Amino acid sequence: MKCNRTFDDRLARSVTTKEEAGQCLIDFIFEGIGNNDAHRIVKHSHGYDLYLPWFIEVIEYRPPYPDREVLPIPELQMLYMDAAWELVMKGVIRPGPKTIGGEVDRDAYGKAYSLVKGMIH
Repeated sequence: MKCNRTFDDRLARSVTTKEEAGQCLIDFIFEGIGNNDAHRIVKHSHGYDLYLPWFIEVIEYRPPYPDREVLPIPELQMLYMDAAWELVMKGVIRPGPKTIGGEVDRDAYGKAYSLVKGMIH
C-alpha cells in the first residue's frame, strides 16, 4: 500500500462517511511513518501506528471545511472507530502494538492499531 497524500486535519474533522474516515486514518498513519517523522502524528501515539484518542485530539478543535456538514465529536469518534475496524477487516491494520515487546496501553482496546507487515511500499 502506498499513500501519496498528506494528512489534512481539516478534512479529517469534516468527514461524514466511513470511506472518507478510512482514507484520513491511512493518511495520518503514513504521515507519521514517513521520512519527515511528523512529531504531531507520533508524539502521543503510545508506540502504535494509529492511536485513535490521539488522532481525535489532533482533529477535535480544527476548523472543518466551511462547505461541509460537521458531525458532533461523539458521532465522529464512532465513525472513526468503524473505519478503523473496516481497515482491520481489509488487512491494512491490526489491533495492538507494533511489536510483541511493544508497550501495551491497558485502555487501548479498540483504540490502538499497527500496520500489517507488507502494507508499506
